[in-house]
Amino acid sequence: MAADFKSHVLRRDEKGFFGIPFKRLLLAGVVGGLAYTVFNLFLALWSIPLGIAIAVLTLVLTAMRGGLPLWQRLVFGVRGSLLLQAARQSKSLAVQLVTVLDLDADLVRVHGDSVFAPPSGDLRVDLREWITFAYAQERDGLVFVDSPLSRDAS
Repeated sequence: MAADFKSHVLRRDEKGFFGIPFKRLLLAGVVGGLAYTVFNLFLALWSIPLGIAIAVLTLVLTAMRGGLPLWQRLVFGVRGSLLLQAARQSKSLAVQLVTVLDLDADLVRVHGDSVFAPPSGDLRVDLREWITFAYAQERDGLVFVDSPLSRDAS
């Protein structure tokens, strides 16, 4: 059995319509209305369909998954693909675009010396206080002790 954990446990989402939070619905309505107003100045016949399409597009692009909205995941995907392309081919257009956007192409290279370095300092972990119960009703469970067959009375 798997449990879904939310990254924003302390934030309460007000549900609006079809499980979509009211904030997203409000944002989509405002953006659609603004788009309608702007398009009504230039394309009067197309202003209503374009306003509705932009409102729906805003609603889709603000859908959250894993704590990130869709538009941000798309931007990160394009940025990552651009960085990978620049790292693979040093004389491509992607390298020039990475330099113009002031991105570091060295971010995609994994440096094994820093990733797989042993931890520094003295790391002593005391597991004697950890008790794990198989069932909630049990009083004794998996207990870490100093030596085998010895257990504190406390």
